[in-house]
Amino acid sequence: MQPVESVPDVLEFGDLLGYAFRWGFGQYFNILLMLLLWVLTIWIPYVNIGTTIAVTTGAPILLSRQQRISPTFIFNREYRTVMADWLLLLGLMVGAVLFALVFVLVPALVLSFGWLLAPLLLVDRGMGVLESLRRSWQATLGEKWTLFFGLLAVYFLYLLPAGLILWLLWIVLPKGESTTTVIMRLYTLLAYAGLAAVDMGFTGYVYAVLGKRVS
Repeated sequence: MQPVESVPDVLEFGDLLGYAFRWGFGQYFNILLMLLLWVLTIWIPYVNIGTTIAVTTGAPILLSRQQRISPTFIFNREYRTVMADWLLLLGLMVGAVLFALVFVLVPALVLSFGWLLAPLLLVDRGMGVLESLRRSWQATLGEKWTLFFGLLAVYFLYLLPAGLILWLLWIVLPKGESTTTVIMRLYTLLAYAGLAAVDMGFTGYVYAVLGKRVS
């Protein structure tokens, strides 16, 4: 990996975009292999919960530290040991967000971004379920709309060229050919891995900056 970058103390919109792409694509192939390994082993009971925690939470934590992601790290025992708390946390978060949708979209978005760091605090710092929710909410005070528009911009800047390439492949490649089907599916897989990479880069950078607010 590249030498460790100094991380700003203040969350800025432009930095969200830059770091999300730089950190995400900086480990694109490692993330791609990690996702393939996760998919291939998702059928294994119990193990699959640990690997899911590693992919969704562990990978952004490693990116926040600017550490190399080894695809096999998803099998580390530490991710299975937090299974109960992680599932409880996920259930509380999903339940609350779904309930907030009753009051239209905005409260659900506020909750989602206010609790963005909760799973990372639970896994990385060993906080309890309620404590991680509370600390995440405090760390993101005044930043929720920056996070929302930042993530929206990251997705747009990635999906626009990715979708354009997909459209061009559809136009250029011959219809009805098995080779075309293989190419389209392969591109879709690679493009999805890219989206996952920038999403993890985004979350990792947010944790690197806002995590400093959590003592």
